[in-house]
Amino acid sequence: MQGNESRGSSVADMLARASIEVTVRDKDVGETLRRHFPQGMDAHVTFLPDDVLEAAQETCIALHGAGYKPIPHLTARNFTTRASLDAHLSRLTAEAHVDEALVIAGDVAAPRGDFAASLDILRTGLLQRHGIKRMRIAGHPEGHPNVQAPVLEAALKEKIEFCRANGLAVEIVTQFCFEATPIAAWLERIRADGIDVPVRLGVAGPAGTASLLKFGMRCGVGNSLRALRNRGAQLGKLIGDTTPDELLAAVARELAPRTLGPIAGIHLYMFGGVKKTGEWLADARRRSAADSPLPTAASA
Repeated sequence: MQGNESRGSSVADMLARASIEVTVRDKDVGETLRRHFPQGMDAHVTFLPDDVLEAAQETCIALHGAGYKPIPHLTARNFTTRASLDAHLSRLTAEAHVDEALVIAGDVAAPRGDFAASLDILRTGLLQRHGIKRMRIAGHPEGHPNVQAPVLEAALKEKIEFCRANGLAVEIVTQFCFEATPIAAWLERIRADGIDVPVRLGVAGPAGTASLLKFGMRCGVGNSLRALRNRGAQLGKLIGDTTPDELLAAVARELAPRTLGPIAGIHLYMFGGVKKTGEWLADARRRSAADSPLPTAASA
């Protein structure tokens, strides 16, 4: 890691390499994004328990056609058979030109078919067979509501080792947090354990504080929920919007003096919607390019 420890850890760097996340439910997703985000951005496509593979494929195809890079989520427990995964990858690569995906286990209680964990997908060899050369995997700075932290981090290391042994480049994308300290502590811990791959930091885009609290509780993001709740109460913002400006500034301050490995950028969870997130990102990039300070809690 020598020589690139701080790469990507300034606010401007993190904003410049932002990615976004969409669902399969917006039938005009490509055109929607073009109204609010510059072309060329990475756009993750979620695959939730009630989604169907064809809708995920069509969303990725539309994103590619609109000038975005689709990053499909391959949710292991949602696939019923190896054959369905094979067919899914075949269409994604042929029609949406997918060459990178995020693999996760999924939150359904029991697998619907052959795959229970991310590694089960990776071990099929189907990704490489279809020309997918880069993988993204999930990181959880504040843990997971159903999995103990040592188990999570052992699995993270095992997936990275497998990817490297099988010719797949790998990047970690984290769950969102509302506070910088747990992010820095988690980075310090995984780097000390030898995990040196780039990390993309999950950030909740601008949204109502009450909505963010709801999503945070559902996703089990942990202690930083208290910081969001307290900040909202202090500022009278439980009705108004909360933006990630203060968090990004704090993350940059936390990372600046440390050796915590390469940061790939930020990943925006658009809980407040596409329009609101796009406007915030454009404004934040303008301010960072002009060296204007991001708003703090006191000035927001």
